[in-house]
Amino acid sequence: MNSQLKTFTYSNGEIQRVQLVRPDSWDSLHFFRPRHTGPVLEQIANIYRTYLVPACPWIFGQMVLFSLPEDCATRLPTVSKTYGALANPLTAAAAALEEGVQFIGGKPSFSSEIAEALWRELEDRHCVQIVSGRLPFTKIIPVGRALGPMTGSGETAALKVNASFFILDCFDCATAYDHVGTPFGLCVKDGVILAPPLYHREALLVKKDGEISVRVPAFEELSLEIRGRRIHPGRDAEIYTRPARRKTPRRPGQELVIIGDHVAAVHDGGATPIPASGFVLRPAEPCPAAPGDTVVYHGMEDVRFGIQAGNSIVRQGEKTTGFISPFYNILNPLQRIPYPPSLYPLNFKKKRAARIALGADADGLPLLLWAEGAGKLRYEKGRDSRGASLSELGEICTDLGMVNAVNLDGGGSAQILLQNVHSLKLSDRDPKDNSEMERAVPLGLIVSER
Repeated sequence: MNSQLKTFTYSNGEIQRVQLVRPDSWDSLHFFRPRHTGPVLEQIANIYRTYLVPACPWIFGQMVLFSLPEDCATRLPTVSKTYGALANPLTAAAAALEEGVQFIGGKPSFSSEIAEALWRELEDRHCVQIVSGRLPFTKIIPVGRALGPMTGSGETAALKVNASFFILDCFDCATAYDHVGTPFGLCVKDGVILAPPLYHREALLVKKDGEISVRVPAFEELSLEIRGRRIHPGRDAEIYTRPARRKTPRRPGQELVIIGDHVAAVHDGGATPIPASGFVLRPAEPCPAAPGDTVVYHGMEDVRFGIQAGNSIVRQGEKTTGFISPFYNILNPLQRIPYPPSLYPLNFKKKRAARIALGADADGLPLLLWAEGAGKLRYEKGRDSRGASLSELGEICTDLGMVNAVNLDGGGSAQILLQNVHSLKLSDRDPKDNSEMERAVPLGLIVSER
């Protein structure tokens, strides 16, 4: 594995530092989940307070971020009228708070005993954080245990890099099923689909015969298996996703809420809230499924490696010139159905940030690129990297030999670790002293030591 650092200097005195890493092969790249450690709830709340809300305070309301203690004493319902039979206690807690807590004059008001008991326990155990914008609404935001720092996991790895987008801002948390820290988007390794495609976005696909492409995979290419029952979307089942609808049509019949590789809920009668981090499956015939069941996907057995996140950067040697995949613009009042990442930058040519690109060179070998971003609290021209727009990222990637490439999660998540050390600077910073702050992520790519 080879790594090199390069600095681009521009005519206006700005600079851009990048790191290019060449893993030995696609077989060496594996998905991994960082270990959950430390006060992730506080870190997420600080991201809201420091970056998200100050940028656009007029689009946020009263946001209640909470995590659920593993030994929660409050007895939570396993069935919700709105959300159905549930697999995850965090979803049950979010549903209870959503239905039973409202802020009036900055203080919580309760309409159910369960919601009040849960709230009191969360407060007593320091498991709730409140961040306020300017709008008069309350938003419940569950923070899951999927998040963790990459430096705290896989310590002996030769390489670690963050990967997919994940649920983060309050608009991404469209339903009680959606938890901060839930990754989404297609992930494939050696023919096994670890997570399905979402949102008609482009994916980098490396086939076992060596063919490499950047294209939009569809549900109709796949089949699902639950408890031995094979289901084919579009043929013997309907699929509901955002942004087309907020809820499924109200009508008799079974509906399965699926997030990643498991059944999150079973709901009857329609009007099922559609998660931003997954989809709703309505089989033509009832399926013997229960909350928590594993979902196995079929249809990409010929794919060695695949990942879906942001827009393409380079396709077949040609730089991408604009957004091909749809992205929700939270500032556009005509778009009222959010889907993540809701605050993704919509100016392809001008919006700069830290970036991660994954692609292949002319020989089909993998390339990883980290374009360092400017610190989010301070920027000194000529000393700090300015960050790259997606258009500028495409120019850098083609200059350094990428023929096909996609944009992975960037911003505060962006970093490449070699032997657990990063060579460039993180863009998330501590407001106290501008020191670097590593953002916890739910999913990464890893190359293990031989």
